[in-house]
Amino acid sequence: MSEFRSTPPLPTPPRPYRFPPVRREVLENGLRILVAVRSEAPLMTVRMVVRAGAAHDPLDQPGIAIFTAEMLEEGAAGRGSMEMAEHVGDLGAALYCGADWDGSVISIDALGRHLEDVMRIVADLALRPDFPQNELERLRDERISAIRQQRDDPASVAGKLFNRFVFGSGVYANPAVGTESSVASFSRGDAESFYGRHYAPNNASLLITGAVDPDEVISLAREIFGSWVPREQAVHEPPAGPPLPDARIYLVDRPSAVQSEIRIGHSGVPRSSEDYFPLLVMNGILGGVFTSRLNLNLRERHGYTYGIRSSFSFRREGGPFVVSTAVRNDVTSASVREILTELAAIREGELTSEELAVARDYMEGVFPATVETAHDLAARLQEIELYGLPENYFDHYRERIAAVSTTDVRRVAQKYLDPSRIAIVVVGRVEEIDAPLRALEHPVGLYDIEGKPLVARS
Repeated sequence: MSEFRSTPPLPTPPRPYRFPPVRREVLENGLRILVAVRSEAPLMTVRMVVRAGAAHDPLDQPGIAIFTAEMLEEGAAGRGSMEMAEHVGDLGAALYCGADWDGSVISIDALGRHLEDVMRIVADLALRPDFPQNELERLRDERISAIRQQRDDPASVAGKLFNRFVFGSGVYANPAVGTESSVASFSRGDAESFYGRHYAPNNASLLITGAVDPDEVISLAREIFGSWVPREQAVHEPPAGPPLPDARIYLVDRPSAVQSEIRIGHSGVPRSSEDYFPLLVMNGILGGVFTSRLNLNLRERHGYTYGIRSSFSFRREGGPFVVSTAVRNDVTSASVREILTELAAIREGELTSEELAVARDYMEGVFPATVETAHDLAARLQEIELYGLPENYFDHYRERIAAVSTTDVRRVAQKYLDPSRIAIVVVGRVEEIDAPLRALEHPVGLYDIEGKPLVARS
């Protein structure tokens, strides 16, 4: 019988990892093609990435990028949504059309032997969308219903209003999925207009990963996508909102709430930041992993929450840095105080080599698991294409994590975490949490769940 261990086994050195070689071609029409072979499983991913997402939404049309992308699979090349779904299903494939802030995506996961069929489906969706009126109306109604349901979800309300308070009138202040009024106004012409401005070969990349033959991929790409006509692309500069005022509390009244949703943060940094890796490690120590300072403090030590995390939303432009949690009403003020204490501590307090090692080892260790499948590889190639990363970027990913020092962590914490301009957004029951929050000595504004100012209660 084996003996029980009294101490955990020591970690072993990480196994060597190398990102698969990437074959690159550019067609005469400007379409960029990237192929990464991984043949351990007979699967592949074919993904078209258009370099325009929700950040390209007109300020008066939030949500149109995601709406346009989702409309693609509702009908293309004369096939309706049901016929398209049946065709994809017959191949045993999975289709996704959608968008995030920086890009719009058509992606199909399938067996490698269906390469030509899948590439032709992607071509139909990208080059020949129909935008059928009946499907547009259905999708619009579904989106409006989902937005209305979010009003009853405190976490959704907190996230939406945090972005509005932090980014003011800029594009990041709007919800990526749109508002009820913007989505209600969407017409077929609006979707066609967004598509016409941004969906073009010289603004797109075709990423194929998995069990494929690069020569066959390139040959098929020339045949299937070579006739796609390029369009001139305007230089895009997302309109920025006014700078965040001094640190303040935005208290959002939800009279029925038995707990408070808390969001604390400010605008962050772009994905292209030279400090990306030190920021990853710093955030891991602060609130990015289960053993982070924030979780050990608010969950393990005080029992205020089931979980808390911090994150940077790395986009083409600086997205938000935010600490997120939900706590009981009676510990709302104490929780905010502890979060602010931890933010100050990582900027100015002691940082141990053990904390640094735990965060770095975790990030180094989990990285190979994030690039195991063809789908994972396509996601990483998408990062390279959207953010202009070097071709060998992921070959040296773990090395750059390992190179982060305590000096680096302290430097980026002091540079990028700014308590003087922090937004503290709390969605909860005002009559229980207002007075304790005012004791924190930050200015307090009262708002309803739509973000409209309320008159302070006497």
